Amino acid sequence: MKQITITIWLLFTGIITWHSLYAQTDSTKNNVFSLGINGVSRFQYFGRTDSLQSRGMIPYIGYQHKCGLYAQGSFIFIDNSTTSLSYTGALGEIGYRFPTSDHFTGNLYFTKLFYKDNSTLVQSALKYQSGLNAAYTNKIINLNFGADLKFSNKTDVGISPGIDHMFIIKIKNKNPIALAIDPAAYAYFGTQNFSKTYLEKKSIFFIPISQQTITDNSVKFNLLSYEFSVPIVFVMGKFNASITPAYTIPMSLIQGEYGKNLFYMNIGMEIRM
Repeated sequence: MKQITITIWLLFTGIITWHSLYAQTDSTKNNVFSLGINGVSRFQYFGRTDSLQSRGMIPYIGYQHKCGLYAQGSFIFIDNSTTSLSYTGALGEIGYRFPTSDHFTGNLYFTKLFYKDNSTLVQSALKYQSGLNAAYTNKIINLNFGADLKFSNKTDVGISPGIDHMFIIKIKNKNPIALAIDPAAYAYFGTQNFSKTYLEKKSIFFIPISQQTITDNSVKFNLLSYEFSVPIVFVMGKFNASITPAYTIPMSLIQGEYGKNLFYMNIGMEIRM
């Protein structure tokens, strides 16, 4: 169940990515209230998956002040071979979106996970997360960078460099209509915790007198996965719809992890007021 818990974080980052994409096509300076829903065909965590082939839906509600401060609540519903679609938990996010310029977009965020009473999710898997997303945009290729800290019973560090190029088709109408296609490629790096347990024997003049169990813990910073995606976003006035096919390649699998090259899809809709 731990793997299901941490996959929620990855879908949450997909929501952040969607808002970053929207920010590149929106220059309004007004207070914005948003209501939307995201669905994913397969939960995964850097290509690591659970054996239940879980999928899910995440409705969310958010508010952004014109100064850039925002808050968002997301509600998590999971469906798999043993559980029909049911509420599992929630995410609360607060953050700040930097003013959009000709060449820069980004945001800072802090996330807290909340769990339903008697939830089957392991609460210690992921409790908090904080991070930064930034993008340098230009006409040739956009350079993206993300960094985060994930807090559970241990603290993990992650970074995610990437590139993308957005194609925007604008349609002149009474209401603004646009279609954006944004091929992207990312590499995800992060810390992995390892432990090794062995018996240590003590002796005097080659005569064994005792033995004890020793556990050594170590942390390595590794490449966790590559991911390629093609977000397609339709914007009409205050309504957005998106579909994102993606392909992930897991790297640096350790004992106990199950992962394979995986194609999955995110679908989302949002209305702003």
